Amino acid sequence: MLLRLALFTAPSVGLAFAESYMINNFSSHDTLGLTEATTITVPSAYGLVVCCNLVASSVVLTKLAFKVGAARKEYGVEYPHMYASGDDEKSRMFNCIQRGHQQALESYTTFVGCSLIAGIRHPFVTAGLGIVYCIARLKWAQGYASGVPDNRYAASKWGIHIWSTYLGVIALSVSTACGILGLF
Repeated sequence: MLLRLALFTAPSVGLAFAESYMINNFSSHDTLGLTEATTITVPSAYGLVVCCNLVASSVVLTKLAFKVGAARKEYGVEYPHMYASGDDEKSRMFNCIQRGHQQALESYTTFVGCSLIAGIRHPFVTAGLGIVYCIARLKWAQGYASGVPDNRYAASKWGIHIWSTYLGVIALSVSTACGILGLF
């Protein structure tokens, strides 16, 4: 097991050493300044990003998880089955509730990771997107839980904003990266 772990990590360690060697020996040829150290200052407002985009969104995901747990009991779907099998009303209802949570999990790591990066340069806009994301995520899942999948967008005008906020924090994280690189 240790040998297998070493085989999987060796390429990454080797690349890290190669990168370190190149930075130390060839940085005098770096005309773009990409090897220079950069100090990143985190604004005080970054706390808003942590509260809205990390903590509040975690609470939202926990609430959605509890809804799936309650639906498991109500509709008789036992573990380890992720979804109910069948086309009956009970199966469809459970699957819609489960899908509302599962879809949130599929995009959550990107949303949080990009939020934490974006907030370094754009804390207020990023935190605002986090608040809208939390509301939109709950409304989207609520529409889905109606048993009619199209209601995830139709039941509330908030549903579409799971995507506008997702793309927003990605764009702001690109802006932050460009700022760190000194591009603008």
